[in-house]
Amino acid sequence: MRRTILIGPITSDTMAIVRCQDHPPRNTNYAIAVKPVGYPETALICGRGDSDHEEIGWVYLLSEEYEEYQGGKRVFGLWGPDSSSTAAKVRVSDQVVEGLNKWNNEEEKSSSGLQSQSSIDRY
Repeated sequence: MRRTILIGPITSDTMAIVRCQDHPPRNTNYAIAVKPVGYPETALICGRGDSDHEEIGWVYLLSEEYEEYQGGKRVFGLWGPDSSSTAAKVRVSDQVVEGLNKWNNEEEKSSSGLQSQSSIDRY
């Protein structure tokens, strides 16, 4: 199976992020999580946590990106510290992470933000 991660400038104003099931996005603007190509044997690692944290990650898409995903787009720019010029791109699969609709509904009821996803299966 071929795995591709493209590096280069991102021209879109939107940016996906990579997070593991225990470190969901702090920002509630993300609409859905999808599995990267090759998941769980992927090079994508959660962007939060200390330097020893090496959990595989899901790609969280903003609402605009999710609309593009539903339209067939599978390559998205990733957020980075210098995202306007040095972020990476990632190819995602057709697999949506199951159980996040319930997670997003619970988030609306909680004032503390997004909940841990440790109860969601890894695949």
